[in-house]
Amino acid sequence: MTSLVRVIGGGGGDGAYDAVFRWILIATLMGLSAVILWDYGLLQYLFSADTSRISVLIAALFLAFAVHSLWIILWMSREYRQALIAADTLNQCTGPLKVSDGQIAVLSGKLAPGGLIETYLRTVATTRSGPDRDRSVLLQSLSASLRRRTKVGTYGSDLLYKLGMLGTMIGFVMMLNSMGDMKNFDVETLRAALQRMIGGMAVSLLTTIAGLVGGILLRILYNVADALMTDILQTMVQMTETALGSRLALQSGTSGDV
Repeated sequence: MTSLVRVIGGGGGDGAYDAVFRWILIATLMGLSAVILWDYGLLQYLFSADTSRISVLIAALFLAFAVHSLWIILWMSREYRQALIAADTLNQCTGPLKVSDGQIAVLSGKLAPGGLIETYLRTVATTRSGPDRDRSVLLQSLSASLRRRTKVGTYGSDLLYKLGMLGTMIGFVMMLNSMGDMKNFDVETLRAALQRMIGGMAVSLLTTIAGLVGGILLRILYNVADALMTDILQTMVQMTETALGSRLALQSGTSGDV
């Protein structure tokens, strides 16, 4: 499993793709649990007893959001790799940092063009003579760009919770309708009404369980992306404050090369 993650990450042992390994491990445990529940017939009962089919919709949305969380983690892992490469390169060199064509010279050719980290470093390099608050604003912009992608997880979890609540309401309505259909109190009418009432109660409880479990599990998957985002921001803040800010300002004051 670890070797697979390294292949995806393009080699290296810097831990940039550890989040992908954690996602795969968590998803494997979830899949194993689903197989066990299917073997015991619980999932079949869930989908067959829920006549509203909301549980099927919840399951489909969960799978879609889970794949999206993996895509986000892969993308952020690539950016984390870029941040670690930049930090390691800057720590290995000493003295003022030279800037050429809007890019830090020692990082030329080492970062993938167009990435979030590469764009951030270019922006910092071109605004090196500005006050400290400029770099703080750039860090806030970087943080907002990362959080914009992980906020989908919060929306997805809330959506599954609300679908579960919708199923609860539909189940209660089905129960009330079964009671309203009783025009007389003979045995057959009561039996049919009780069956519809039990069916409505099953819809109410099963969709609630599906929404809660799906939302919780989805939040776990996106928490992996949130933790990775925190690692990226910590790396960039440390790099900006220690390896970039003062050394770029020193270069700006001692050399006129751009």
